[in-house]
Amino acid sequence: MKTLSIIVPTYNVQDYIYKCLSSLVVDADDLEVLVIIDGANDKSCEIARGFQEKYPAIFRVIEKENGNYGSCVNLGLSQAKGQYIKILDADDYFDTNFREYLRFLRTIDVDLVLTDYVIVNKNDSVIKYQSFSYAIEKKQSIEDLTTGWLSSMHHATITYRSELLRNMSYRQTEGIAYTDEEWSSLPFSVINSFAYYPHVVYRYLRGRSGQTVDLEYKRNNMWMADKVALGLASRYEQLKNEVGPFNRRALIVIISDWIIEVYRHYLLDYPRQLNRNDLNKFDNCLLHTSVEIYKKVDNDLEVRKFGKFYYIKDYRVKGRRKVVKYLYYDILRALGEHIKGIFSSKS
Repeated sequence: MKTLSIIVPTYNVQDYIYKCLSSLVVDADDLEVLVIIDGANDKSCEIARGFQEKYPAIFRVIEKENGNYGSCVNLGLSQAKGQYIKILDADDYFDTNFREYLRFLRTIDVDLVLTDYVIVNKNDSVIKYQSFSYAIEKKQSIEDLTTGWLSSMHHATITYRSELLRNMSYRQTEGIAYTDEEWSSLPFSVINSFAYYPHVVYRYLRGRSGQTVDLEYKRNNMWMADKVALGLASRYEQLKNEVGPFNRRALIVIISDWIIEVYRHYLLDYPRQLNRNDLNKFDNCLLHTSVEIYKKVDNDLEVRKFGKFYYIKDYRVKGRRKVVKYLYYDILRALGEHIKGIFSSKS
């Protein structure tokens, strides 16, 4: 049996996939890498097949028609033979710590393994470092997991026990983007144990044109983010009375955090471009889908670095009456212009 299966969803990333797959070349016979070519029409498949030919014990290339991210994950899950499973996006790559991490996985028996990760730009400079404060390299319970850091869950930090996903019949939504949020939340309904490996494994690229996290892409595809968010709220309502109290707490914290991001996009990131009627529709649908999550996000928001601005609550109370429009966006913009003025006067 393989120790680790890595799913690499791949679509038109010929400029990045060589670096991605090179980071997975290790001297190990218990690793498999499933490169899922999602209807790519560039040289991504050709590059991946080069790795398969050179390292047949590690790499397996699977071609399919385009079905978006979730379809790649679902296919990879059906083919994976590893005890553990992890996703690596084809424009990202693993750190040199990956070799030691693979050794660590051979020694542990848990449902979830968390690792540190960094966000990097196209020059490999670190933009953000994400670490955790859990006990190091030992088996811990779901109760320990819910003591903090749940809002920092991201697919870059997660490795699951494969059997866990199969037993819950996990399937990711196909045909749309942002379904990695399902991967980062729904399996927490069945997790009982975890371990923390306190080193960077995943290096997550930001700044590439065409990424789903790209501002323009998000602005044009908010309906996808809305659909994923409402789907997660619906799943929470279905699961909350079937799982233990700590699993329930993990679910509501992680799911609420993603829903907060949806509101943030509408109210802070793109208030001039996005349609307020779409936000009103989303807000109404969330209320009718999960009153618990609706109330949770109302009281759990702030604009970091600038103090507490409860923009969701303000929107719900005042926004529909059009008493206040884009209040906090204008505050932040004014602060930014003020700060620029200070530095300009000093130079």
